[in-house]
Amino acid sequence: MRRLSLRTLIWLGFGIVSSHSTAHPGLTDDNGGHYNGSSYHCHMSQCEMPDTFTRSGRDSFFFDPRSRDKFFNTADWPFDEDFDGDCQNTRNEILVATSRAPVRYTNPRNCEVRTGEWFDEYTGQTFTVAAQIDLDHIIPLRYAHNQGGDIWPPQKKIAFANDPMNLLLSERREIRRKNERGPSRYLPREEYRCDYVRQWQAIADKYELRLNNTDRNRITVILRDCDTE
Repeated sequence: MRRLSLRTLIWLGFGIVSSHSTAHPGLTDDNGGHYNGSSYHCHMSQCEMPDTFTRSGRDSFFFDPRSRDKFFNTADWPFDEDFDGDCQNTRNEILVATSRAPVRYTNPRNCEVRTGEWFDEYTGQTFTVAAQIDLDHIIPLRYAHNQGGDIWPPQKKIAFANDPMNLLLSERREIRRKNERGPSRYLPREEYRCDYVRQWQAIADKYELRLNNTDRNRITVILRDCDTE
């Protein structure tokens, strides 16, 4: 995979945060509330407060991260948008930056990529039609939310959602198969597994994200096997 251009890295790393950091969430989650910075606001009578604001210390061994699902709001983690105003959203920016061949567009403004050449690390396949592949977060956004990212400040959520380190183009069907699973429940093709779990660990370390016990143990076992090969 080719490196992202300096221009792309700059707007992904800095421009997004500055333009969205003060935005007030406009959509409520399934619970009937929304996060606002380091607090949570309810707008419905049956709304509950997330447990992250009512407890202290780390989650217990028996904690079920799915209990935080209803507090997940995609509006808190924007990523596939035209942040730099050039008519290309994040997906198309990365399609252009990572194609192994010159890309062709669907319109004269060069907003939407139609063809190119992309290698899918998850499956080992090469694709030439952009519609067959999509962006995947190596560590899913909902996973990060459920593992403590729900109380991150808006700038950190946006940085995580748009970090090229955490974005990878893959076949749409494979992304659906992976869904929002961690390494204990989903792994890509064998040839990419070592790099995949290393990436999981590196992203988690970068954002000080707590991984659940089964995923952390699975990563440890795989990396141990990788080191002996």
